[in-house]
Amino acid sequence: MASRTERARAAHRRGVSAFVYIGAGVLVIFSVVPFLWILSTSIKLPPEIFTSPPRWIPSRPTLNNYLAVVRDARMSHYFVNSVIIASLSTAFALVAGISAGYALSRFRIPFRRTMYLTILFGRMLPTASLMVPFFIVLAHLHMLNTYPSLSFVYLVTTLPLSVWLLKGFFDSVPQEVCDSALVDGCTRLGVLTRIVVPISRPAIFAVGMYAFIQAWNEFILALVLTTDSSVRPVSVGLALYLGEYYVDWGGLMAASALMTLPPIIVFLLFQRQLVAGLSEGAVKG
Repeated sequence: MASRTERARAAHRRGVSAFVYIGAGVLVIFSVVPFLWILSTSIKLPPEIFTSPPRWIPSRPTLNNYLAVVRDARMSHYFVNSVIIASLSTAFALVAGISAGYALSRFRIPFRRTMYLTILFGRMLPTASLMVPFFIVLAHLHMLNTYPSLSFVYLVTTLPLSVWLLKGFFDSVPQEVCDSALVDGCTRLGVLTRIVVPISRPAIFAVGMYAFIQAWNEFILALVLTTDSSVRPVSVGLALYLGEYYVDWGGLMAASALMTLPPIIVFLLFQRQLVAGLSEGAVKG
């Protein structure tokens, strides 16, 4: 009887494992196939893009689309804008997230739980509902078409998850360690910068990567809150390839492929810290 039960449990575990692997495989296919199609289209000549049935591997691969994107001064300017905006947004998210997460974790302030839930509620707001209020406020402040304005606006989407992850990580730091530092003469700010922040580096890396990727990929707010090309990011610059009567699919796909490189590089460099930060913050938050 015992062996039969063990065999049943083993069969159940194998079935669950098979289901998980199949589901993961389907998700990978849905994630990778569009990117492979982008790469395939980006190295095709215009006549091959519209062949039927479509070809995954072009008969005459070309890098002309990539060369045209690299040589386009406007696209280079948009890439620089994206780097500046994403970097500023990441810095703002880290400063605000660390401060808010530490305050909610360590200080017994009135309505702390209400404040925490209110911050998380901001993540549920659809981006479309924020465009007009943001535009009106920034227009009155004469901050349209500036790097700081876009970076601050992106806090609405990055701050809730940043606070959630960092608060969960800060909760895991032993209070005794912080108390010992205070007894030794360390200030509250010193405890945060010398003890809590170094211990919480995985979560901080995760928040920084998340904020960078969110700002790099954002489109609709950048389109509405920029009135000319001076500060527009590359996500908006891709619209240059969409004409009224013609779409430069080769150039669009080449620019899209190049746009994905910075987030991929950042993820490959810090993927271990990202996984650690997300798992720790989710479990302990």
